[in-house]
Amino acid sequence: MDARTESPVTLSRKTRLFALSMLRFLFVALATAGFCATTVQAADTESSGDSGFRFDIKKLDVNVYGLAYHPDRDTVHNENLDNEFNPGLGLHYELRNTERGITFAELGSYYDSGSHWATFLALGYQWKWGEKWRFGGAVAAMNSQTYNHGVAFVGMFPVVTYDMGPIKLNGVYFPKVANYNEVAAFGFYLSVPLGQWFGD
Repeated sequence: MDARTESPVTLSRKTRLFALSMLRFLFVALATAGFCATTVQAADTESSGDSGFRFDIKKLDVNVYGLAYHPDRDTVHNENLDNEFNPGLGLHYELRNTERGITFAELGSYYDSGSHWATFLALGYQWKWGEKWRFGGAVAAMNSQTYNHGVAFVGMFPVVTYDMGPIKLNGVYFPKVANYNEVAAFGFYLSVPLGQWFGD
């Protein structure tokens, strides 16, 4: 009887928390998207003198997630955060590409280490090192039941890329930060440039 009487209350509370979390995520995501759009427009204006943004599919990559590795093996096992197969899809768009580096925006969703779906929207920059390597980071709005007790938040993450041409190999590091992320993790995923299938 107790379980039956408590179940609707628990479900209702979980529903409210989920709705609140999604509203917070949407607010942060829209704010980040607005900043991305402003950056794109400014870059486009500087390069061409035209204030309008023109989408270029040759600057778009499809991200294919992914694998993870957790250095703290005991903790992730005890906390049920040891899922290291993280499938998912995302989009990566180059906002600006100069001799020094690349400004980009990303969005995507993947099955995270806590076996929940994580959704994110990010803005980042990577410095070029030689012809193949990119080093930098991204500021991301994230939402998942695994992180920050299911409440959307903004975090900063280092990102490394090795450009092989037909595909790009990427590595990202999620540090352990208080209640936001209980255990550190390395993530690995591929990017497939759509530009290789489109001519000039």
